[in-house]
Amino acid sequence: MNVSFYFKNLDPSEAIRNYVSEKLERLDKRFHHVEGCDARFEVERQNQIFELTIHADSTVFHIKKSEKDLYAAIDSSLSALNKQVDRYHKKIDSRNDPIPLPPAELDSDVYDDAILIHNAPAKPMDDHEAILQLRAHKFKFLMYHSSTESRYNLLMTRADGNYSVIKSTEEPGNYEEHVFRVEQDKLEKVSVTLYPLMRITVLAAVERLKESSLDFFTFVNEESGRMNLLFQSKHEELILQRPA
Repeated sequence: MNVSFYFKNLDPSEAIRNYVSEKLERLDKRFHHVEGCDARFEVERQNQIFELTIHADSTVFHIKKSEKDLYAAIDSSLSALNKQVDRYHKKIDSRNDPIPLPPAELDSDVYDDAILIHNAPAKPMDDHEAILQLRAHKFKFLMYHSSTESRYNLLMTRADGNYSVIKSTEEPGNYEEHVFRVEQDKLEKVSVTLYPLMRITVLAAVERLKESSLDFFTFVNEESGRMNLLFQSKHEELILQRPA
């Protein structure tokens, strides 16, 4: 498994890299295909923080733990991540379960009452303007209409201080992550990689959000075929943001 390592407020350590890599070699065997893996280490006051994100098998596995000892944080994270993978495999296996499931229409009233719908702003923006808007309002994410292309994009802040823009490709159903950094008010593209998004129902996305420690969950809405974003507000309301 190819792992990208990021260190914040502590010196890079080859011993830590090797320790995590050895642990992830065992986890790698549990996936059919791994698109990418980020391991982040951070010291905040007296806490040692380890954060791991794995893009594999068309889904995203994420965990973040804080301990007094960094190795303890790593072990705790990997243990929790293995449980996430267990639940994921059980869901995949359950698709062959002969027990009939209720049709989605039965949940429509619950869906309407329990989730607030926010349509993304219709005002077109380019990537640079969107990042300025994000920074000005101190948002974690922003869905916006591209002023140069006929599509909606999703902008997100990254832990490394850069910005990710998720865009659809010319091939239907595929998405790319464009990573940008801002240097002296100028936008510079850092990288472009494929960004796997699950095609699931809103109700399934709610389950994914509740099971993970993510602040928000991005997916392709099975009903509309478009990229949506689900998150929980400060008032613990579930909010679905979608293209207008």
